[in-house]
Amino acid sequence: MLKKEKALSLVCTVVMSVFLLVGCGSDEQLPTSADIGDKGLAVPIIMYHSVINDTESTGDYVITPEMLRDDILYLQTNGYVTVSIGELIDYVNCSKSLPPKPVVLTFDDGCYNFLTEVMPILSDTNTKATLSVVGTFSKKEEPCNVQSSYYSYLTLEQIKQISKCGYVEIASHSYNFHSLQGRKGSMIMDGESYEEYRSRFLSDILTNKLLLEEYGVEMSIYIYPYGFVCEESLELVKACDFKASLGVEERINYLTADTD
Repeated sequence: MLKKEKALSLVCTVVMSVFLLVGCGSDEQLPTSADIGDKGLAVPIIMYHSVINDTESTGDYVITPEMLRDDILYLQTNGYVTVSIGELIDYVNCSKSLPPKPVVLTFDDGCYNFLTEVMPILSDTNTKATLSVVGTFSKKEEPCNVQSSYYSYLTLEQIKQISKCGYVEIASHSYNFHSLQGRKGSMIMDGESYEEYRSRFLSDILTNKLLLEEYGVEMSIYIYPYGFVCEESLELVKACDFKASLGVEERINYLTADTD
């Protein structure tokens, strides 16, 4: 969350390359495109998870709608403009322009409260966002008739409708690798051969891709569960035609014209 008394939570890696990421404290100014220099264009990427209207339930991964709105208004007041990961891809690959002070907002896991709490704020404030979804989480919601902002996830049909709004892009957060049991997210396990890992990783990543495509949702971004990245995964993500991938580090991203 972006509050004056708290540090930013910033994320991002790119396929075959890591965006150089710098933590920002409460007394620091976020970098702008005026800081391009030798490093490239500075782009903060802020990571959110659950947003619920309950101050007693807030924590490291849960904030209130009021806090989110305050974050967005703070960014806007200071001249930042939200952009999509797709726009970053076009900036690098197609020389498309970006606003002077771009910033990206991401929401992990596909929580149901993204629909009930986040989207009204995005619409009211003319804000773009990236929503990453976990296939198994959404499939489990399909038989349910009652959803809760506290613990439910978006259904596949809801994700489809969200993807049509024009200001939210959908990213893959794996099909069933969002776990710390045995395997840490998408990472290769100790003692696992590359061939075994390759087969399991591709099965998971392609299952989620094809599942969402059945609902008309195309995904070109892969967001690593828990931010766990390994060298073996980078080439496989690229081979599946993802244009960018995101991990978790408290730094600032610097985009250059180098597509790698």
